[in-house]
Amino acid sequence: MTSPPPSRRAVLRSSTVAAGGACALALAGCVPAVSAGPSQGSTPGTIPTTGTPVRVGKLSDVPVGSTAQGKANNVNIVIFRAAQDKVYAYSDVCTHAGCEVAPSGADFKCPCHGSVFKGADGTVITGPAKQALPRYAAAIDGEWITVSV
Repeated sequence: MTSPPPSRRAVLRSSTVAAGGACALALAGCVPAVSAGPSQGSTPGTIPTTGTPVRVGKLSDVPVGSTAQGKANNVNIVIFRAAQDKVYAYSDVCTHAGCEVAPSGADFKCPCHGSVFKGADGTVITGPAKQALPRYAAAIDGEWITVSV
């Protein structure tokens, strides 16, 4: 005696459960690792670059203690002038969801979800971002701010 073939409903139900499980497993690999909270003051490392320094703006346009935006070799960056003779440049890509951060006084703010990054070292002041902004090599060359990307 042979058993009757499975009903169409039973076949669809089992294939839906299997597909749902496979999708859940595939999506689990897409979930980013989450740290306990905002970065704890660890200064980001400099992004390794092999490019030559590019002029991104006039030094006189960025007062000490303030921030600005620039572009180096078609890469958007944000700049902080720490002292008369010291500037820092960071990626303008928010480490939370990839939105473009913008200068906001002495800091950088993400308009998408409200993360704020400290201009002096790129670390997170308020989240939801958890990681600091990556830093580029920056220098002062006469009256110019230069960045290597």
